[in-house]
Amino acid sequence: MRAREFIRESASSEVFDTEQRDTIPDMQRYNDLDNSNPYMQWRFMVAAAGEPYNKDSFRMKKTGPTAQKFVTVAYTQADADILNATAKTLGVKGTAITTKTSSEPPDTDSTSPVLAFKGYPR
Repeated sequence: MRAREFIRESASSEVFDTEQRDTIPDMQRYNDLDNSNPYMQWRFMVAAAGEPYNKDSFRMKKTGPTAQKFVTVAYTQADADILNATAKTLGVKGTAITTKTSSEPPDTDSTSPVLAFKGYPR
């Protein structure tokens, strides 16, 4: 790579050079989505993954249950203690959005569909 190639690319500009523009297919900028917000990037990609299956009557909402806020998950009581102490130190308060424990949904099978073999019960 020649120095002029990377120096020219690093220069601040509102538009790409003709050479760059002609070699990058279908690039789009979304002015309503901030590139420094990973939550909105994630929501965009989740919506993109489901887009071939979306019907006109169902469209994903722009924000989800976390409302674009910082979220933590405590899998153990030790995790919860650390997170609660950290929040107290920083003077912030968390809002519970799920239950304290997890459980399988009622429609989850609890027995294996595979027949037992070689002394292993299923």
